Amino acid sequence: MIDMFGCAIIALAPLQQLIGLETMNWQWILIGFIVLAILALTLLARPVRVGLKTAALILDLGVSYKWGTSAIPSGTVISEVTYSCGNRTIVANLFRPHDRGRHSGIILAHGAVEDGKDDFSVRLVGKSLARAGYVVLMPQLENLSRFRLHQDDVEALVTSFQYLSRQRFINDKIGMIGFCLSASLVLLAAEEASISRDVAVIGSWGGYYNIKDWVQAVITEYCIYQGETEPWKPRVALAEEVPKWLIGLLPSSLDITHIEEMLRDNSLGSAKSHLSPPGQAMYELLTNRDPERVGDLWARLDPKTQETLAGLSPHVRIDQLQAKMAIVHTFVDDAIPSVESRKLAQAIEDENKVYFRIFHQFSHVRIEDLLKLRISNLHNIISEAAQFCLYIFHILYQL
Repeated sequence: MIDMFGCAIIALAPLQQLIGLETMNWQWILIGFIVLAILALTLLARPVRVGLKTAALILDLGVSYKWGTSAIPSGTVISEVTYSCGNRTIVANLFRPHDRGRHSGIILAHGAVEDGKDDFSVRLVGKSLARAGYVVLMPQLENLSRFRLHQDDVEALVTSFQYLSRQRFINDKIGMIGFCLSASLVLLAAEEASISRDVAVIGSWGGYYNIKDWVQAVITEYCIYQGETEPWKPRVALAEEVPKWLIGLLPSSLDITHIEEMLRDNSLGSAKSHLSPPGQAMYELLTNRDPERVGDLWARLDPKTQETLAGLSPHVRIDQLQAKMAIVHTFVDDAIPSVESRKLAQAIEDENKVYFRIFHQFSHVRIEDLLKLRISNLHNIISEAAQFCLYIFHILYQL
């Protein structure tokens, strides 16, 4: 009985004679065709394509950061765009591939950096993503660039998502990525009913989950996780700016003036007697060093202040999140304790919707620390570099 392979050889025999290649082994030619077909199908598989794109993106980021050039030859179009958000105008940087195709989009939220959307490192990320085939919109978050958390920036992110979804060069998939404090703002935006069902994926890198727990850690220099209290040291700028931001939430300008005076002089003076009850509660919260007292002091704050803070805490409406999530944090982080991301990951009921890792080989969002190779930590560096690639892969796979 002649099998299919034999039939193929017989069928090709006349062709062999026609072109005069009597000595050629047609069995090896067929095997070559089969191997090429398998390779082609493999490269067409989505996980492989996304994996290659992830590798190219990370390589391009490294080359751009180290040598100021690109590893991906694709051209990009970079422009500044504006759009309305209520009675405000949002200014954003737009990065997109230089072609006429439709691409997946990413809302990239800058962290608490002075230059905001024009920060050097954040722009590098936007350019590399565009060269990899994604459209990136990076809105200016006015309050966050001044180390302030505000609902206006959450609304700016929601409006940015809606703006990008209307563009002709966007397909039906848009994700959102945030770093440090902006990661929490991205979560808050993705919880909004107007876009929650449309967000394809959320990338959270080093954000807080419960604002009260984060504020408590900044003020008392202790964080609490599963009933255990651990010391934690915030960076100096954060320890200085968070109290200023909280004081600014007080409804009374007199309270604001008196508390600023008291904190500046580091003494009670005669100002405490002039504070209103909400002002006294805020002052006691800011000067408290006992993490066990924070809950009671928080409950004594002005109701409007409590409402404002609750609106800035992702844990309040965590059940509204629909998108899959990729969450990472560094163990050594002086801006937000890593336990905040642990609590966020645990709050997602469907574990299949979450990729979560804690890194130990670099601090905060300084991925360049992975380049400091030493023989003693080589294994750990390779492991965490692979995990970081998986973090990027999980985001891009949903787009």
